[in-house]
Amino acid sequence: MKKFVILSTGLLLVSIAMYVFLVKIPTDLATNVASGIKEAFNFTPKVHINETVVIEQNTPILEIAIVSRELMVEYSWSHQWLGSTKTIALRGTFTAKAGFDLHEPFTITIRKFPLRVDAIMPAPKLLSVQMNSYKIILDENGWWNRISDADRETAVQELQRIAREKAQNSGMLTDARSTIEQRIKEIVERNGAMVEFKYPWQE
Repeated sequence: MKKFVILSTGLLLVSIAMYVFLVKIPTDLATNVASGIKEAFNFTPKVHINETVVIEQNTPILEIAIVSRELMVEYSWSHQWLGSTKTIALRGTFTAKAGFDLHEPFTITIRKFPLRVDAIMPAPKLLSVQMNSYKIILDENGWWNRISDADRETAVQELQRIAREKAQNSGMLTDARSTIEQRIKEIVERNGAMVEFKYPWQE
């Protein structure tokens, strides 16, 4: 009888331990990571435990801007015709934002053995480049080579194109990626696990 009690107690303890390690700890980790991401970024990613979806993605926003940067851009253009030159020069200020498009997969997977988190991330993107203002530095007609409204409109479009190109090459995408990785890493490690980031678009 005593052996039976010991055996039963042992089986019970093993069952409890298996439940804790196989069910409770991964489930708590999934819930806490999802809640942490929601609090930090205002959306809930899809969360798996191994291959089972335990939390569906909830995205009240379509994108998350992680990095914002102010840019100053200049553009000048001149055209000569029959010795007569017209010149336009502009200076503009822009706000560029980089982050992630939430239409693309953003998934957290909890692995049980060993306990870890795989974060499947979309590619960082330049979300917007907004022109705040621009100033005409030079608007000079030639004697018979006059600046047209179309010339001015084209100059503004070129200013915007240069601003977007400058933002794209400014390192903002790398900053957005490293910033969100660091924040998610903090959330995961606070809950006792390690995280590995995966970018399917790089594979």
